[in-house]
Amino acid sequence: MEQVKTVHIIGGGTSGWLSAAVLASSFKRTGRDIVVTLIESENIPTIGVGEGTFPTILSTLNDIGISEKEFLNHCQASFKQGAMFKNWLYNPSEQEHSYYHPFDPPAMPKGIDLSSYWVAKEQKGQNQLDFAHSVSVQAKLCDENLAPKSADTPEYAWMAKYAYHLDAAELGKLLKKHAMEKLGVQHLYADIEQVKLDDEGYIESVVSKSGTSYAADFFVDCTGFSSLLLGQSLNVPFVSKADYLTVDSAVVLQVPHATEESDITTHTVSTAQESGWIWDIALQTRRGTGYVYSSKHSTKDRAEAILKQYHGIADSETLELRHIKFNVGYRAQSWTKNCCAIGFSSGFVEPLEATAIAMVEAGAKSLAARFPSTRAAMDERQKQYNEIFISRWDNIIDFVKLHYCLSQRKDTKFWQEHTDEKTIPQSLIEKLKAWKLYGASDGDFPNKYDLFNIASWQYIIYGMKYIPEYIEKSPIPDNIVDAAFNSIQALGENAKVKLDSNRQLIQKYR
Repeated sequence: MEQVKTVHIIGGGTSGWLSAAVLASSFKRTGRDIVVTLIESENIPTIGVGEGTFPTILSTLNDIGISEKEFLNHCQASFKQGAMFKNWLYNPSEQEHSYYHPFDPPAMPKGIDLSSYWVAKEQKGQNQLDFAHSVSVQAKLCDENLAPKSADTPEYAWMAKYAYHLDAAELGKLLKKHAMEKLGVQHLYADIEQVKLDDEGYIESVVSKSGTSYAADFFVDCTGFSSLLLGQSLNVPFVSKADYLTVDSAVVLQVPHATEESDITTHTVSTAQESGWIWDIALQTRRGTGYVYSSKHSTKDRAEAILKQYHGIADSETLELRHIKFNVGYRAQSWTKNCCAIGFSSGFVEPLEATAIAMVEAGAKSLAARFPSTRAAMDERQKQYNEIFISRWDNIIDFVKLHYCLSQRKDTKFWQEHTDEKTIPQSLIEKLKAWKLYGASDGDFPNKYDLFNIASWQYIIYGMKYIPEYIEKSPIPDNIVDAAFNSIQALGENAKVKLDSNRQLIQKYR
């Protein structure tokens, strides 16, 4: 039976080079003699807006052999410990409101599930602090822009769980250098325009603009939104989710820090606006910002004006603003025949919870774990892969929609539509109906491969004040529960003394 010996990855950037590095590293580690070649165009610029990541990026970088110090310095990266959501619950003219989605799960001092006791107190109006500040030290770290570890903590280890803010264009360059020099990935420049199929409908080769043909046993489609291989050539349909998530555009602006010693915010700040929201992430020397909005509810000019207003920039001032368009949804199959799509060619959901790079990681790792040794094995391998990824995409869509649909804002048509039950997936409606009665539990999330677990959902629903009528908790005396809550606050105060700021730790790494 013919063995799979060659893999061609079509497309570079973060998705292409991260996929190449993960696959090549896996093959090297398991002793598989498979040649990985990446073919990219010299004529496609990277978006490079600055990106947030998931904590999974730590194990990914460690597994492929990149040191954390090298990564931080090369990619202008900073430590990220979660996200803050501002003005999502109320119109700011009526009431200011913000809450955190930290990476650390709710603490359980002495085995006590503080989340259930916080809910019980909230039902009685007894809480002095919001959910994240009550159950997680990390909320305090974010308040103070403290680092998630000390200078002597080993690479990719933490005191508080973290990810990074980074320059995605620089990450692509670092991955390219590492994959070629350390992992043996072959590299070619070519503008791929055609895909040739064999008699069984598998991809036989890809053909460049100059007419050169590149044959391989397996192909990874990293061609972005065009999805040249999976979508255009293998005709795998795109499943649109625009009825649920209407934002489809972004205007992007990079701004320098006010001074060289300005705080480097240790969380993404997502501020709701009239037709979408603005992201604000802090890298080492600048901030990456952008207004993500619905073109149905706004215009490019209006979007630019709102982003300038956010920064206090005069509307007449000329700036380097860039516009991006995207479709929300995913391919009905991410893997078919001898082709697997990873990155935007597989699907895209707006960047509210920074899932783009995390889904590239998940795609590459899942493919490496199931990489077929023969063509005959491909059909079976792809079934499980596709089931996992449809669940992952739907989990992300439900989770992102959760931020919108729990809002009490009615100030614009955008928010009125997002809170209309007609625009909420049925799967999410069912969850919310159940959680209004008894609260979220682990049993509501049976798929271990989903990106967001029970802790993430709790931070959003309780942060948005969606409180159940009943919560099940163990009969622990009030004084012991209060002592457990107080221990979180004490740890937070202790962290202020012991931990460096985000900027201070980064400077030590440099």
